Amino acid sequence: MTLKLEKNPKFKKPVEYTSDERRKSFEEFYQLANKYYHLKQLGRKKSEKVDIHWKDELFAVINPKDFDRNADAVAFVCGSPLEVEQNFTRTKQFVRASGYWNCIGM
Repeated sequence: MTLKLEKNPKFKKPVEYTSDERRKSFEEFYQLANKYYHLKQLGRKKSEKVDIHWKDELFAVINPKDFDRNADAVAFVCGSPLEVEQNFTRTKQFVRASGYWNCIGM
């Protein structure tokens, strides 16, 4: 078995998102995180339910094809990386962002 090295490998050019696209993507991700947060709190009264803060640790179920877009948006807004916790199916992935507070060390 031999390894063949290419002299000039061609890489796919990374996608560059604008600030508005990043904010819109984060807004969509934040809605998914709130949806997951409310599902974890089943049994509470509606009056007791509160949305999570965007600076807290965020968990969500997303489509893997949207991972790069969401990771870029979360890094732009919160400053934290988006990590894959578990792959459920080909179209569902459980992800976690440590959040702003954890990134700045509070």
